[in-house]
Amino acid sequence: MASSLRSLRNRLTARVTAAGTSLVAAIRASRQFVIGLVALLALLAFMASAPIRALDAANQRVEYLRATKHQLTASVTELEHRKAKLQDPEHIELIARSKFGLVKPGETAYVVVTPEDELQADGEPPDGAGHRAWYRWLLDAVTDMLPLS
Repeated sequence: MASSLRSLRNRLTARVTAAGTSLVAAIRASRQFVIGLVALLALLAFMASAPIRALDAANQRVEYLRATKHQLTASVTELEHRKAKLQDPEHIELIARSKFGLVKPGETAYVVVTPEDELQADGEPPDGAGHRAWYRWLLDAVTDMLPLS
């Protein structure tokens, strides 16, 4: 009986040891599976990042082109309006009279002189005429510093 108990105990110990080994192997295998799964998901995320960035850049380009189209459409509308106004003979006459001082044949043109115009006629330069260009000013300053030979 003692030998059968020892034999049973040895068999149970062997089974527990084998079960423990298989349990450890299963844990190691599942750990490797989880690590592999995480690595695979990281690789997929990395591979998907380039197309996502390209899609975002394309969306930004589309928005830019839509805004440009809107601006150009508004510009075309404004130019068509100006073209229609320039087709009108009365508008052309108004421009010719106001900007260029033209008169119709037989009309007499008069120029009204204001006190400010009289001051300018007396020799005072008109606004902005007394200023020289920066390169003229610089050239005169350098010329004044050089000794005369």
